[in-house]
Amino acid sequence: MSSSMQTFGFLYICTTFYCQVSAVTFQQSPPQLVKEGTEIQINCSHNDNSLLLMLWYQQRKDSLSMTLIAYGYEKNTPSYEGQFEGQFKLTREASTTGTLMIYKANPSDSAVYFCAAKNTVTSSQPAYFGPGTKLTVLEKGREVTPPTNESVKVFGPSSFECRNLKDDERKKTLLCVVSGFYPDHVSVFWQVNGKNKTKGVATDNAAQWTDSSRKFYRITSRLRVPADDWNNPKNEFTCIISFFSGTDTTHYQNSIRGVEAQTKGVMIRDNYLRITQSAKLSYGIFIIKSTIYGAFVAFVVWKLQGSTGKQKH
Repeated sequence: MSSSMQTFGFLYICTTFYCQVSAVTFQQSPPQLVKEGTEIQINCSHNDNSLLLMLWYQQRKDSLSMTLIAYGYEKNTPSYEGQFEGQFKLTREASTTGTLMIYKANPSDSAVYFCAAKNTVTSSQPAYFGPGTKLTVLEKGREVTPPTNESVKVFGPSSFECRNLKDDERKKTLLCVVSGFYPDHVSVFWQVNGKNKTKGVATDNAAQWTDSSRKFYRITSRLRVPADDWNNPKNEFTCIISFFSGTDTTHYQNSIRGVEAQTKGVMIRDNYLRITQSAKLSYGIFIIKSTIYGAFVAFVVWKLQGSTGKQKH
């Protein structure tokens, strides 16, 4: 079974044990997508021989906290939390490796499983965590349904979006909505003109059911960019979805281009130049017309004065 390597770097307050940012490199099994009744094995290993105790935690989708499942030393009988005894099995092959087993998985076992390690149960030293393995047990009668390019919708920013008053910098927010997929093994990322964009990205922590029927999932992501970037039709903004089907990972995407800057209430350089040039032309025409009109009035006055002088004689 392949593994995913990652140095985990999040702060957790754990049940029973205190955990902190990890400086230990862990390997855990990649995400798993299985049918009900399947036997599951989640492997874990790390590179610190001084951490003799291995612990396993479960984090459900609807919870921000983690629940301790079991812990144990190499060659010793592991200890289980009451609700998990008989449901899970923890084995230790060596001081730095271990496996969490589920004999017959059911949908209620769907969660993220974290492997952790520390010195001893009583030690005040922190526990170090692996990256986690996401497990999804398919509901009975359900089949894997990936998204499509058409189900990836990218929306431009609202015309009423205000400037950021904190730094006085005008920003625009693009929205990506992906729906119609099952299960929720997805991740979202953005590209601008083909280059990955991480700054200004905010994605839902987890996909949500589209409605009460609980048939398909939906996830949204937002990209906040400078208004000048959006007001350039040469820029292309792409939302890309990565979907794990249980055997491989596929990608789906859709794009939107920037638009010409809206001139209402905004004076951009090109508009300013056009307006000033037009004003200069209008002013020149006005001067010429005024000069001609003045000459005409002077001529009329001169003629009237000439006529009056003749009558006096």
